[in-house]
Amino acid sequence: MANIEEKSGVTARPPRHKPDDYRSSLLDLLGLSHPYERAVTQVRSDIVITRPAPSEEVDSHFPRIAELQRPRSTAGEPGTEGLVQRLWNATEAAEHDLVLEDWGPESPLDRSVGRYRWAWWPVLLGILVIGIVLVISSLRGIPAGQAEDLGQEWATATITVQASVPSAREAAAVITNPASATTELAEARNSLIGFSNNAGTLQAIVSRPFPTPPPLASGDAFDALKPIQTDLKVASDQVTAIGDTLSDGITYRSLLDQSFLLPSLPIVADQVTLTDLGVQLAASVSSTRAAVRQLPIGPSFDSHRNRALALVNRLETWQASYLDALRLADVDAATELKTEITNRIGVLRATVNEPLALVAASVDASFDELEILFEDVVADLTAS
Repeated sequence: MANIEEKSGVTARPPRHKPDDYRSSLLDLLGLSHPYERAVTQVRSDIVITRPAPSEEVDSHFPRIAELQRPRSTAGEPGTEGLVQRLWNATEAAEHDLVLEDWGPESPLDRSVGRYRWAWWPVLLGILVIGIVLVISSLRGIPAGQAEDLGQEWATATITVQASVPSAREAAAVITNPASATTELAEARNSLIGFSNNAGTLQAIVSRPFPTPPPLASGDAFDALKPIQTDLKVASDQVTAIGDTLSDGITYRSLLDQSFLLPSLPIVADQVTLTDLGVQLAASVSSTRAAVRQLPIGPSFDSHRNRALALVNRLETWQASYLDALRLADVDAATELKTEITNRIGVLRATVNEPLALVAASVDASFDELEILFEDVVADLTAS
């Protein structure tokens, strides 16, 4: 460029210009280069801008307020009030037409639609009647379903007890056999406990009250189960009686085995032996008395129990006579007393089969009745 002088290896800065040389071209374009240049670029207070004169062309195009037509003027077109009144009347007419079309059908099609609406009332009434009938039917069916569920539950519990009758019979045979060992009695007791538990479950189920029928429903289905409920209660009570009788048989045998356990009975004894024997006989008589008094009471046991009590009373008086014979060295008397008491104890133990036989006969008869009753009840429940 011309303003830049190039020298070898040195670049020169261009010369500065005065502010007048860079006058704004925008001011020139706006015609404000002079004297308004300083007014734009610098605040001045000595310049007054006057309002331009009004234009006649604009004033003639826009009317003045005094020349505007008033709302109640009758000349020319109606004023604002008239326009608003016409608009209001048109709105009322439109709303009146809409109301008439909605609520008062005028055309033949509209009248048919109205009649069609009224034709739905019989249909709705019929649906309501059918719904009421269905509700009543369902309410009446609730007791029948509940009775059926109860019958199935009773049948299941009855079959469970019925299935345990054979094992209970075997346990009864072991319990009523005087020759049964102690281990056999323990196993029989366990079988008897299972039989009694099943019967207790049946009794708990049968003893529950019947559900209350809902409104408009009949309880005839529950009434039909009441005879079966009575039979099952009788069966449950019979099972309980069988269990109690067999338990009494086990208790009777156990207590009798623990009683009348006398020490060795010599016919000749010195003073030391006599003293020890007196103590042992006193303890044996005391424990025997307590055991015999705890023997079960019932038709099967009363006769044999009375004989055991009589032997206990004789044992108390016999003890004193026997010790006196030993103290006096009366061998004949001591021998006679020993023979008497051992024979009576042996007879009492040997006759324990009498109450046990009565127990076995009673229990067998109860088992027979129970099986027949269970068969009838299961048949009735299955049929219902």
